[in-house]
Amino acid sequence: MCGNFSNRGIVPRYSFGWLALFLLLQGCSKEGTSLPPEQERTGARAAYAHTRAIVSLGPRPPGSAALNNTREYIASQLQVSGWETFSQPFTKSVLPIGKQVTFTNLIARHGGSTESQITVLLGAHIDSKYYPDRRFVGADDAASAVGVILELARRMSNDPEKASRVELVFFDGEEAFGQNISPQDGLYGSKHYAGNWRMSEKKPAAGIILDMVGHRNLSIRYPSDTPPFLEQALLKAARNADAEHRFKKALNPILDDHVPLNNAGIPTLDIIGDFSQFGWWHTEGDNLKRISPESLDISLRVASEILDDLLKE
Repeated sequence: MCGNFSNRGIVPRYSFGWLALFLLLQGCSKEGTSLPPEQERTGARAAYAHTRAIVSLGPRPPGSAALNNTREYIASQLQVSGWETFSQPFTKSVLPIGKQVTFTNLIARHGGSTESQITVLLGAHIDSKYYPDRRFVGADDAASAVGVILELARRMSNDPEKASRVELVFFDGEEAFGQNISPQDGLYGSKHYAGNWRMSEKKPAAGIILDMVGHRNLSIRYPSDTPPFLEQALLKAARNADAEHRFKKALNPILDDHVPLNNAGIPTLDIIGDFSQFGWWHTEGDNLKRISPESLDISLRVASEILDDLLKE
């Protein structure tokens, strides 16, 4: 369908998740209350509604029906705004569980754009960490980021020329199967995705990763090794959103989905919650009650301004 997708192990998707779409339209959630339909169509309320719809599908570790339904839901929402979605399946050996796992990234471009047109990547992970003994739905980690990106995608569709220069990517397998992400465990989807870009003649000029961007009393710690021009763009956008105090540089690098992209030669910003300070991180407390429309609004405004700045260049 578009460009060199076949060379990157990407295949088009033709089904668009009627079941998950139905869940959103019905305002179905066991962990949150429905919002009036007129408040769910745009802005932070829309991002909240997307977050709620994903959470309502339940835990979504790699290979689960809930994760497949999440991909279908994302595809259904993007299709409405003129985005074409493609799956990128791959199989990796996962040492902590001693078996092969099939992962599937979801990728989207607008209006038939080609690889050579892409100048900015915008991504988040869609899996939730696997726990055999707890119901972990990852409302902030990272359903909230997906909700923000879906609203950004809707807004970008109003300017097809700009949208045609953005590739959206929803990573599978960000979470480690062991305790924490390490060089050997975790970031499966972003490593595979970045490896395919490594072989491209023309790489995007920049990338933005969102992770844990919807929690109450929003607190973001971006990695200490963030590319300077992206750090400047982030802090400018935060000032303009009157939220600079919520965006601070971490003391050290952070191991997240931006790392494989940086290693592939694509300078990438990671806008990530200060998870080390959250007592609810990777617990059942990361549920819909943790999510704040006000925090989603801040993340939307900041990410939108950074995107606009990058797409002007």
